[in-house]
Amino acid sequence: MKLKGGFTINKEILNGEKVTKTDGATMIAKSVGKKSVVQSYLRAWAALGACTVTLVAIIFKSFLPHAPDYTMGFAPTWVTAFAAILGVIALLLSIGWPRVRIMPRLIVLIGAWGACILLVWSSAGIVFDSLRTAAVLGIPGLPPVVDWPGFATRTVSLIGATLLALTTVTFQRVSRGACVVCGHGSLNKGKIRSNVWIGYTAFMLSFPYPLLKIYWSLGGTLGGGQNFGHHSAYGEVLVFGASALLSLALVQRWGRIFPRWILITGGWIATCMTAPMGFLAIFGSVMQGLGLADGPVRFDGNGLMVSIVYGGWMLLGIALGGATWVYQQQTRSSCAQCGR
Repeated sequence: MKLKGGFTINKEILNGEKVTKTDGATMIAKSVGKKSVVQSYLRAWAALGACTVTLVAIIFKSFLPHAPDYTMGFAPTWVTAFAAILGVIALLLSIGWPRVRIMPRLIVLIGAWGACILLVWSSAGIVFDSLRTAAVLGIPGLPPVVDWPGFATRTVSLIGATLLALTTVTFQRVSRGACVVCGHGSLNKGKIRSNVWIGYTAFMLSFPYPLLKIYWSLGGTLGGGQNFGHHSAYGEVLVFGASALLSLALVQRWGRIFPRWILITGGWIATCMTAPMGFLAIFGSVMQGLGLADGPVRFDGNGLMVSIVYGGWMLLGIALGGATWVYQQQTRSSCAQCGR
């Protein structure tokens, strides 16, 4: 039996009989149905389109005037272009991998996840773009100056990174014979542990940045506060207060009063907004140290303070993502594909 994309499934597999052959088609057959194959291919081609659009956008942006000063230290354009090209190659290899194994599975995964990380870094700064857009609309905060072409490119990069990550997870599951929907298979037989410490870690990491902004708004000068004292801390307190509550809701019983989709959506959005800022600080500082680009900070007392604080955003994003994933696995119903 042939499915879309050229996959061939033996009738014995569909009838539930044991098959000893372990080629790509057999693994696909064990883990997906026809509907899942279609969804997987749609997701893969959507990711391919997002990476292609990112590449086109970054090329077009190179012909535009220089961006405002607040973008100094953001990912260089060549990083975004390389990430988009690497993502396209990895996606094409993953789509054709079960039929023609040009590259080993590990190489495809390294390329796909590497492109995903670089695209996340390329999307870093989208928080600044959003806050400055809010200022343009009349909401007080940052100066009302926005790098509109960069904002668009960073948005597409984040979309591409998300779709690429979803496609890569699907490829991981399919290529090892696991269920494409829930991931259960020969390498994932145990139950998901509670891991509540991840949520509590995210809760604790939600406080350093707003506390620092409150200190600066009250006139504190440690860590360059004299440059930020004129900004109010209301926005940071509200946003990171919501992050703290979300972190607890993901791991405590009272969080079950909320619809599941609200916590999952909120968790992944918060992850996508905080983790890239950490990538911006860490990767930007590394690039600056290597002399490859202007970094986001200067290597003095004040600059290191800012770098450490923003680096904490990456840890917060990772913790939030981990807590959301565990919550998502624990609260899901039985898998419609494999029944587990």
